[in-house]
Amino acid sequence: MNTTVSYTDPGAMLGKTVLKIGQVVLALLAVASGYMAYLASEGLFSGWDIEIEEDLVWLFPRIEPEEWIFYFFIGLAVKFLIWLGVLAWLDRKI
Repeated sequence: MNTTVSYTDPGAMLGKTVLKIGQVVLALLAVASGYMAYLASEGLFSGWDIEIEEDLVWLFPRIEPEEWIFYFFIGLAVKFLIWLGVLAWLDRKI
């Protein structure tokens, strides 16, 4: 059974366009999150007065509040990259 989709199909073209736009947006968000993580590692957010809940402090007791911001942005960047991979995989399937 042939599962290829013709490019004359408007639904396939719309799907590929939406996926490409999503890939661009996720790539930009991943780069922005990576840059924010870089700025956090350089101490840009050191003046912020943040409080970490006790539920998280016992998990990582030696991490400073500034490092939490760094790890937050690293987590966001990784999440965006994973979703970018999912969209790239879907783009190949269409």
